Amino acid sequence: MSSLRENQTGRPSLKELLLRGDLIAPEELAAGMRVARVTVYQWVRRGVIPHLKLEGVVRFDPEEIVAWLKSKRKAATKAPGGEAAT
Repeated sequence: MSSLRENQTGRPSLKELLLRGDLIAPEELAAGMRVARVTVYQWVRRGVIPHLKLEGVVRFDPEEIVAWLKSKRKAATKAPGGEAAT
């Protein structure tokens, strides 16, 4: 049995994946972010999301994903001119 608490879908939450410290598979990241697996692969192909490619296998470093998510949150909360986005 997994040491991670699983959500209603039987998969670990994004927070649990990031705290675990292990490299994350695209399928796990997609489930944790509640996006389609193909979306994660599109982000990888376009260079939108930090990733590792090991012998053709895509994986994500939890620390890099946390930093990426924080940068996206900051970008989304400020509109041009420094005002809060609506």
